Amino acid sequence: MQINSILVPTDFSEDSYYALTHAIELAKWRGCALTILNVNPDESMLFRYLSEKEFDKLRQEALNDARRQLEKLVERFPDLQEVEHHFHIRRGNPAVEILEELEAHPVDLVVIGSHGRSSQGLRFFYYGATVEKIVRRAKTSILVTRMQERRERKD
Repeated sequence: MQINSILVPTDFSEDSYYALTHAIELAKWRGCALTILNVNPDESMLFRYLSEKEFDKLRQEALNDARRQLEKLVERFPDLQEVEHHFHIRRGNPAVEILEELEAHPVDLVVIGSHGRSSQGLRFFYYGATVEKIVRRAKTSILVTRMQERRERKD
């Protein structure tokens, strides 16, 4: 399998950081480019409750926060400096935006963490469903990672 480019979606959870660790190792091993994608939540429903100025400020703050968190990844993962990497930010539904990113910028492999920010209840269902949608609909190879302690809890 030829791997020249890897996409890693992150929601800044430990699960997505675990996936990023694997993606960095693969990128170093294969000498390929790494794209790290964050999907900002769509706050369009808040438009009903906020003035246009407040809404625009909220959207800009969310975007700035995502940029800061992406930039901090280089500190948290020093090996990231050893590979060509790019940060992308999109806004909307995570599954839809990840799939659209893949359409706009095809890659050879997606490395994605299982469960994202979810740990139980509806959050588990929602974020688990995101990974499932990506696996079912993407036209590229997918590597789903799972943190060790999650596996141990299930056993």
